[in-house]
Amino acid sequence: MNKSQQGFTLIELITVIILLGILSAFAISRFPSSQSYSTTIIKNQFIASARLAQQTSLARSSTTSNVTLSISEVSEEWNLVIAGAGGDSNTAKVDKGNEQIRFGTNLVSACSALTASPLTLVFDGDGNRIPRQNLRVCIDSDIDYELCISPSGYAYEGTCLP
Repeated sequence: MNKSQQGFTLIELITVIILLGILSAFAISRFPSSQSYSTTIIKNQFIASARLAQQTSLARSSTTSNVTLSISEVSEEWNLVIAGAGGDSNTAKVDKGNEQIRFGTNLVSACSALTASPLTLVFDGDGNRIPRQNLRVCIDSDIDYELCISPSGYAYEGTCLP
């Protein structure tokens, strides 16, 4: 009787398992950590809230009522509150993670030397920031982001221009 056997040998199976282990270890290291996503979300929400506060102040176009953006840490969240003189407000909440928000008008010092939150930004009826000077904002984490709010009230990612 001549039987033909089908299937894999034990050595072939072990070799395939080892190769899959090596490939999966390499693939997992290519995925970014969830911490980098958290920092990016905070950065994007901060910029969006600052731009919304500026646009709200422009829409009211009244030099007598200012619009404020307050950033504060409550429990495990960052609260971003846009408030106007009419009592209306818009609130955004973002998970804090390990990030620290620091700010100041010094454009050359290290981020760690800047003042820690809470932060309040004030925009006049023309959308300009009060006081009219650059404000540097750093989001400290594994990946440090630097943001700028110009005297005209525009918020952007990057270093402030003198």
